Order: sequence, then C-alpha cells, then structure tokens
Amino acid sequence: SRHLHIDSVRALPSELIPMALRALALTLLPAAALAGEVVLATFDGTTGLTHKWVQSNDPIMGGRSTGSFTEAGSLGIFDGHVVDVPALKAPGFIKVDTTDSRPFPDISSCKAISVNAKATTHFAGYRLSLGNAHAPGGKFFAYGYKAQFQPSVGKFGTVDIPIESFTDFWDDATGNPVKTCQDDKIYCPDEKTLQNLGTISVWAEGVAGKVHLEIKSISATGCDGADFYA
Repeated sequence: SRHLHIDSVRALPSELIPMALRALALTLLPAAALAGEVVLATFDGTTGLTHKWVQSNDPIMGGRSTGSFTEAGSLGIFDGHVVDVPALKAPGFIKVDTTDSRPFPDISSCKAISVNAKATTHFAGYRLSLGNAHAPGGKFFAYGYKAQFQPSVGKFGTVDIPIESFTDFWDDATGNPVKTCQDDKIYCPDEKTLQNLGTISVWAEGVAGKVHLEIKSISATGCDGADFYA
C-alpha cells in the first residue's frame, strides 16, 4: 500500500515516529486541504462552515428586482429576477449576505476565492463581495470588496476569482469597478478584512435578467502555511 499503516509506525525506532505520524496524517487530509484550500462556507450543516444568509432586494429609488434564497440538498439556492429601476432606467440588484457573527478564518495568505456553483442560464451580473470596507472617496452605498464572476452553466464547476480582482471602489449604481486593485493598491483587500471577512455577499446586479444560482461552497484557495478546513 502507498499509505502508511499505523502498525508500521509503531514498529519504527522511537526517533522516527514523530515524522512518520506526520506523514500518516497528511495521507488522511482531504485533497482540497493538500491543495491549499480554506473552506469559508457550505450549506450542508458542517459545523464552523454554516452561516445565516439573508436575501434582500434593491431598495433604491423604487427598485423592483425581486429574489429569494433557500437552502436545500446541501445547496444555497439564489433565485430571482433583476429588472430596471424605473427612475434610473437601468437594472437594479438582488443579493444575499451572511448576517451572523461567526468569524471567518484568516485567508491573508490565499491567492483567490473559489465558488463551486451551477447557474441554469447565462447571466452576466453575478458578483461576490467580501467584508464591509469603504474606499476613500468611494460611492455612498458601496461597502465591501467586490468582483464579478461567471459561474458554470448547466453543471457544477468551480470559478476562481483572484484576490487582486476585488476592489472596494465600485459604482453603487452598476456594481462595476471605478478604480481597481491594479490601479492602486489602496483599493485591494486589506489585511484586516482578509484576517476575518466578517461577511460574504453574493449579488446579481447591473444586468437585467432571470437569476438561478445553486452554490455548493465558497473557499479561499492558493493558501500558504497550514491548510485545513475552517
């Protein structure tokens, strides 16, 4: 067998046992952990990864977009319809946020946020936001670091969003970035946020259309150091 057996460990000289036990432990770790993943949220009831999610509709200037969020079959199901705000003649938004006080693990060594999900149809307005930071000179309602993502359509898949794709200087009317992390590092996710995100939000924003997104998990990936599930 390519895996160490515990009886084999017992038979080793005492000075080699700590090293052998570590090797044995590594064979028992999930593959995702070995790949440098920190799972942030799931919907299967796992202790430490379960959060309270609350859905909300666009309240600005008579927004008429509507949505819902349910948890079933180990999935978070984000459903709804983004339509134009009459006063603006432009699409509004729907979103779902974590609202509990359970802390998130430190992901300051990680390179990306990964969303494992499936959309039923193509919709170009999916966005993810992290935390509640507000950019210097940022838009009035724009809180959190936000990035756009395009989930797999018709089957589950994982989309990776580089941390450097997130910015807290975004347009609160469209969700589009005004200034990016590449424009100036002041808009990149800061250490305080990455050490505990505080909240995660999934948005459908700035694009008119029907929304149906089934989410299995949200993780941080490309992480250095000890790699375990949160």
